[in-house]
Amino acid sequence: MDDKRNDNIFRVMKSLENMEKAIVRKSTAAPRSICHNREVWSLNLREELELLNEYLPEFPVVVIDMEFPGFLWCTPKGISEEEFYHCLRFNVNRLNILQLGLTLADQKGNIAMTWEFNFRDFDHVSDMEDVSSLDSFLKNKGFDFYKLKKYGIAQEDFTTLFLPICRSGQIKRWITFHGFYDITYLLKLLKIKSIPISMATFATTAQHLLGTVSDLKHMARYCDGLLDGNLGLKKLAKLLDVKRIDNAHFACSDNLFTTSVYTKMKQIFKLPLEQCEGFLYGLPYPINGFQSVAKIIDPSTMTPPPPLPSKFSILSFCSSTPLLVGIKSSKLNGPSVIVG
Repeated sequence: MDDKRNDNIFRVMKSLENMEKAIVRKSTAAPRSICHNREVWSLNLREELELLNEYLPEFPVVVIDMEFPGFLWCTPKGISEEEFYHCLRFNVNRLNILQLGLTLADQKGNIAMTWEFNFRDFDHVSDMEDVSSLDSFLKNKGFDFYKLKKYGIAQEDFTTLFLPICRSGQIKRWITFHGFYDITYLLKLLKIKSIPISMATFATTAQHLLGTVSDLKHMARYCDGLLDGNLGLKKLAKLLDVKRIDNAHFACSDNLFTTSVYTKMKQIFKLPLEQCEGFLYGLPYPINGFQSVAKIIDPSTMTPPPPLPSKFSILSFCSSTPLLVGIKSSKLNGPSVIVG
């Protein structure tokens, strides 16, 4: 009896191992809901981002979740959007994140992989000195600050490798839940030294770097039975009968949980794109567009233009210096061309 039981266990383990290998080989028919969670530190940062980049053409929807320490300025209830943004900007400009969770999905909600990036730039002594609000995992979950400081990712290294992926045009949509802080910290990771003063400039900057951003809390406003969006992620998941697999307040777990909720919403509701796509909860300006990849054009390969009239002879066609032509397209502003 024991031999038979051990044999069954072995077959199950072998089957799981084969499934994992198939995912790593990037099977063209990746099975739904087979999600491999990958922990990323400084030593494996490059190879994990290369793997993420390989998956993007097939899974161009990125679900994001940040784990950050808390707030230097707490946000009282009932304040205006401008006051909230002022507090957000103050906090994000002065604090660093601990973890970033990214999950890839396709347009139908099928899930590929989840990555948990661990960062070293957060100083749990100096950065926590004036923080008045902490996430529960900092107090109760035994967060290993020593490991984070020794093996974590330097933000500069992450930016160097991840920014070209953002600019490649492969990411079609970013998904978050109540993600104003998440997207703001992401912009900070992408070399925004100081968060813009106005919300309008913030939206323009986010659109330029990220493209389209959608927030499940905002989307819930347009779904019957979801309390007009006045609910947290846990309550939303309960209404949709989505179960959490792992502990809360870690980037990987929270991110996979958010992705599962997003998938369920896609299955149940026919969401109006013009009202749901490109909006962050709490931000009155849309983040809806994309930037195409800039191309380098060598004028020596082009046919020179015909001669101009003599009164325009001050102009000349230079073949020694390449021209950088950037093409931007936006649902808000339409196409535009930058030549420099």
